Amino acid sequence: MADSVNHHGEERQVQKNYWMEHSKDLTVEAMMLDSNAADLDKEERPEVLSMLPPYEGKSVLELGAGIGRFTSELVKKAGHVLAIDFIESAIKKNEISNGHHKNVSFMCADVTSPNLKIPDESIDMIFSNWLLMYLSDQEVEDLAAKMVKWLKPGGYIFFRESCFHQSGDSKRKYNPTHYREPRFYTKICAPSSSMR
Repeated sequence: MADSVNHHGEERQVQKNYWMEHSKDLTVEAMMLDSNAADLDKEERPEVLSMLPPYEGKSVLELGAGIGRFTSELVKKAGHVLAIDFIESAIKKNEISNGHHKNVSFMCADVTSPNLKIPDESIDMIFSNWLLMYLSDQEVEDLAAKMVKWLKPGGYIFFRESCFHQSGDSKRKYNPTHYREPRFYTKICAPSSSMR
């Protein structure tokens, strides 16, 4: 168990260091790790949003909210959005950009932390975009189990990930991203998995 805890601590520190390095500018280019991010965002954000289940007037938990690329859209329809990110400067920028909305709150927290307390059956939709690939396999499994508990009956979990290979053209000294085949997520989300 101690080895597992130590590995978890190392994984979190590597990811924190990676995102501290790549979030100095707090731009969409930095967050997407791509010099063409503004153009890509114009295409992909509407596409991602079009895939969401109805969430008008509902409670939305946005995990890995970053600077608010999706927060700014989610608040337009949701009853309430709780935006969470583990990089303090990113969530503060999100709050500066979106805090004028009365239906949003912000939290600086690591989604893998046992100290993250979301009440059971309190959320209608959980949304994340490019978050799970920055978690270890075990962290993904543990988070999936927690997300199911947080959902209200009939609620939805929506996540989008890059699979197979690196995206973006930003130079990286190292890349701690976990590129997985889609079947990994299918297995985690299967009824026989931890997501019951």
